[in-house]
Amino acid sequence: MRIVGLVTAVVALFVSGAAFAQDWGEYVNREDFLQINLPDDPTITSAPYKTVKGTDLTAHMYTAKAPADSLLAGTYSVTVVDYTNAKGEIPDAIEQARQAILAKGAAKYDEINNIDMHRARLMTIESPTSRYLASILVAANNRLYITLAETPLTSAVPAQFQASIQILDANGVRIRTRTAPGAPEYEVTPIGAAANAAEEAKVAAALSGTWRAPNGACEAAYFKSGERTKTVRGEQAIAGTVVNMGTSIPGQLILSGAREGQFVDPKTDKAYFLFQNKANGSLNFFPMGGPALGWPEVDLVKCTG
Repeated sequence: MRIVGLVTAVVALFVSGAAFAQDWGEYVNREDFLQINLPDDPTITSAPYKTVKGTDLTAHMYTAKAPADSLLAGTYSVTVVDYTNAKGEIPDAIEQARQAILAKGAAKYDEINNIDMHRARLMTIESPTSRYLASILVAANNRLYITLAETPLTSAVPAQFQASIQILDANGVRIRTRTAPGAPEYEVTPIGAAANAAEEAKVAAALSGTWRAPNGACEAAYFKSGERTKTVRGEQAIAGTVVNMGTSIPGQLILSGAREGQFVDPKTDKAYFLFQNKANGSLNFFPMGGPALGWPEVDLVKCTG
């Protein structure tokens, strides 16, 4: 979930739902130690990759396309570059990839944050016709990972793809430990227990209260927050209730981590909604599944007083 001015992460969605086309699923590649959500089996290619210092490396590219008539139409790719033979250049790797993506258009979002506790740069770039959502990180295996979604400006924002990448160890197990190779010493990192606690507090404060639909009344709130809690996975969350179309759905809104911004069922742990705030102060509410399947997307307004 992205809280403008407070939280700079984009959430990962690891569940299927209304936002996906039928063929979206998890793709795993053990050679490059990655797992990611893609709309189809990717086409795999290789190409030369020259670092800023002139070292010749090889990039592996995994590319898949979503149908043009689907909600998440666009081209989705992952590029992996092994820096094992150029470890001294790892501090330059993220910035080199960042500059290449910045060349595609105007930056709407460009910040260092984390994905699964890996230091990562998250980016949103827009050209006159396209939107580019990217995440760039270097893992402890000395590999540079670049995810890039190129979608029409009119399509839904594919936040679940941008942050869905997972780095695997040699046994295929997801790595979720603090990883920040090449990070500048002066950088105030968003990775770690203290940073997570601060982020959780800010997100909880921003979401607390009562939210109404644009034409609704505060007395008939669309979303109302509750007490701080934890999910069955131990994630920090805030309890809440969504009410719409005569249906009341209690749940937990996850405050940080890989599933930040998902509103999940406390018992089944399945995600029903995705929350993401907007620059005008409204709260975007995106139904994903369960009893909310088929509900329209809506921007909520916070009630005052």
